[in-house]
Amino acid sequence: MTDQEYQRLQNLLSTVIEQQATFAENQAKADARMTRHEESIGALLTIAEIHDQQFAETDERINALVNVVEKYISKEH
Repeated sequence: MTDQEYQRLQNLLSTVIEQQATFAENQAKADARMTRHEESIGALLTIAEIHDQQFAETDERINALVNVVEKYISKEH
């Protein structure tokens, strides 16, 4: 192997190692983003569950009010 071939091979290996390091860094960043996204989705699901419960409670109150109004109206007729 000539010095020129050896130098070219060494440059190629250096480039591959740099690309691999960049890839590993980008993968770590992507993993961190994915974790944040999973946490955000979990928080949104929790909020959705709270809203569902609040809507159910509101429906119960509205139904109770409708029942009272219906009883009141039926007593006047």
